[in-house]
Amino acid sequence: MTSDVLSQVDAFVTPGTLLRKARLNADFTQREVEDRLNLMPGYVELLERDDYQSLRSPAFARGYVRAYAQLMKLEEAAVLAAFDEQRETWEQQKQRVETQSLQLQSTGVGVIVGLVTLLLLFFALWWWSGRDQGGVEAASLYYSEVTVAGIDIPAGEP
Repeated sequence: MTSDVLSQVDAFVTPGTLLRKARLNADFTQREVEDRLNLMPGYVELLERDDYQSLRSPAFARGYVRAYAQLMKLEEAAVLAAFDEQRETWEQQKQRVETQSLQLQSTGVGVIVGLVTLLLLFFALWWWSGRDQGGVEAASLYYSEVTVAGIDIPAGEP
């Protein structure tokens, strides 16, 4: 293999794959590693999957990776460098997600403004139609009684 191919292969190596390979070579189970490092059950599996967000305290993930690498007698600097590169990628993805949520918030404000505008239009039309009905009622009262030669004749009677 050439050095370019090796550097490309190294770019895809994650701390989890390094730790898993070392554990399998040392013939340890995940439970044995958890017992030796005093980790919660399932933490070794999460570390080997590089799923640091699922840990109870993802802020301590670098320390867990360092302790795991020491137990497996791996070169700490290489494992932590891979961890740091992956963390940078994770933080960039997190920033992208945060900016998308801000866009959703501004859209929500637009929806609220639109609903308020529709409500105002609805109430304006309701008021306007009520005003017109009031005029019709007054006109119908005016024409409901007719006086002919001094005799009051209610509307609707012959």
